[in-house]
Amino acid sequence: MKRWILIALLAGASLFLYLLFSTTSTNLHLAEAALSSYIQQLDTTKTELAVKKGELADTKTELESTVAELASTETELQATKDSSLSAETELASALDSLSTTRAELDEKETELTELQVNYEGLMSGHGYTIEDPTYSEMMRFLEDDDTDKAEYVKGEYECTEFSTDLCNRAEETGIRCAYVSIRFPGGRGHAIVAFNTMDKGLIYIEPQYDDLVEIEMGEPFYKCVVPSGDYTYEKPAQDDTIEKVLVAW
Repeated sequence: MKRWILIALLAGASLFLYLLFSTTSTNLHLAEAALSSYIQQLDTTKTELAVKKGELADTKTELESTVAELASTETELQATKDSSLSAETELASALDSLSTTRAELDEKETELTELQVNYEGLMSGHGYTIEDPTYSEMMRFLEDDDTDKAEYVKGEYECTEFSTDLCNRAEETGIRCAYVSIRFPGGRGHAIVAFNTMDKGLIYIEPQYDDLVEIEMGEPFYKCVVPSGDYTYEKPAQDDTIEKVLVAW
């Protein structure tokens, strides 16, 4: 009896061990399969990482190329800016030179006009037949004369023409009249006339309006004009400070 019990126990133990082995083997197979799958996933991930690394390397190369292009573009822009500044400087210098040349030309034209007035006066004999007027005679002449009614046309009929015509018309009536050239800063200037009246001395006249001018060196010209009508002289855009006055009889 004991023998059969022992055999039964051995058989049960063997069965238990078999079942345990079978279960363990199955678990090992499952673990191996899971491990194999995990390894495949790792390989896939590794491959993907390698691809990403290559893409990142390409992107880095592209960025480096873009940075180099930007640096080159910045250099070109700076060179263009420097060239533009140089051109602006040359243009400003040329404009200054042109302004100086124009001022010198205006001065020469004024001098030429003065010489022309003096020449015409001498050729017509005015230097010997005209006389200085009284203040009243001067005012009557200005009232009768219509030079101030002429239209101002820039570049064609300006202060020099007004002054020249008034001088000529005064001398045609036997009244001595001077052509007056006034110098402003920067080579600019203006022209008016003057009469050496016998009772009130030298009187300056703005021929465009027949207004009296009280010349004072160092003062703006527009402040020296005495309006004869209901109007005022406005400050001009450019400096009209009187620096020099030339009177040509």
